[in-house]
Amino acid sequence: MQDSSSTFANLPSELITEIFLRLPVKSLLQYRSVSKYWLDLISSPRFIKSHLSLSTSNKENTHHKWLMVMFNKNMYTRICSLRSLFNDSVTKTSYLNIPMKEPYESYHILSSVNGLICLTCRAGEKGDLILWNPSIRKCRKLPSFESELINVNCYYRCGFIYDELHDDYKVVVILFEHNRSNRIEIKIYSLRSNSWRSVDHSCPPSGYFLNDCGKFVNGKLHWTTLTSGLGYNTKEISQNIVSFDLTDEKWGKAEKPTFGEGDIDSRLEVLGSNLSVFCYNKRRYVSVWVMKEYGVKESWKKMFTINYFDMPYVHEQSYFMSNKGEVLVGFSRSFKIYNPKDNSFSPKTINYDREAAEIYIESLVSPFPSEDQTSDATKIEAKKSSDQDIQVLPPELSIPKVIHIYREQNKLADSLLPLKEAPL
Repeated sequence: MQDSSSTFANLPSELITEIFLRLPVKSLLQYRSVSKYWLDLISSPRFIKSHLSLSTSNKENTHHKWLMVMFNKNMYTRICSLRSLFNDSVTKTSYLNIPMKEPYESYHILSSVNGLICLTCRAGEKGDLILWNPSIRKCRKLPSFESELINVNCYYRCGFIYDELHDDYKVVVILFEHNRSNRIEIKIYSLRSNSWRSVDHSCPPSGYFLNDCGKFVNGKLHWTTLTSGLGYNTKEISQNIVSFDLTDEKWGKAEKPTFGEGDIDSRLEVLGSNLSVFCYNKRRYVSVWVMKEYGVKESWKKMFTINYFDMPYVHEQSYFMSNKGEVLVGFSRSFKIYNPKDNSFSPKTINYDREAAEIYIESLVSPFPSEDQTSDATKIEAKKSSDQDIQVLPPELSIPKVIHIYREQNKLADSLLPLKEAPL
């Protein structure tokens, strides 16, 4: 392979940017060491945002990965391509190391946002929150926070979100005291400031919060609550959907779908960008509901139903909706893809057991606050255009098509016409 810096020395800078925006993270990490200019470009906040935006809009899910986790004193992880799961009969997995500096006894994945994965780790009575980007192989432990409830009989729920308005990643922790006082504390961590703050709040709706991590839709975190009853088979049980608005930091309620009789256990998920409910009916089937228009009860639509005999370990599932509307349903070793066009399921197999799973997108987003290796000039330029993407050509264009467009526009020197029309 020719030396990259000499091959592209005379290319227009905008063409280099267009090409780099279409490269996988693994390649970009290698090219950062080629030259100072490339390092500045790839490390700039504008490039990172634009690369993420283009990767997210990819209709083939090229940059999405399925992370599978096994726990046995240590955390063992493997990944596979989501595109392969949707399109190939056989999907290969590869080992992925998480660079933990401290030994932990248990791990729990909360959520992933823009390539960052938030998880809780415990060692004895000590618990830590971790942010991890598997694509760039970086993770960090978040600073601890002060709480009056941390040493009393309490339970906690979390949320992990991207605040687009303030360009900030935030972790929300809500601590509930186990008594009738309804005493709670709400803590919010900001990656931008690398600090926690307490939130003055009104009392949340009553009930026990079921899902560990809130589902973020329409600027709000959502949980399912259990308001009464002694067990899942009692008629007194009432399940509701509550929300916490990250803008005004107030509690609210969301309308749930009308399940019908017998549907007594539900779980919140997000399919695409829509709030969804997975309803379990007396060990017979799972029905999947999607709220097409947020806040409108009448917009709840039953999407599909899975029979229990079709899927083992029905409470251990993971879901993902592709840009084409197909839904990947994953279990321990089995997967099925639901096609809404013909209401069909196609089976998939992968030879790896898992106890937990999470889908993430490959990105350059750092789990460290204000990590920026760019020069002062690049920082000033990035600040001027921080709200603008640097991409100019449509995201669906491949690298060969981008090069072809520049040739057609006579923006390439004659000496560069033999440039190979293939990814770097």
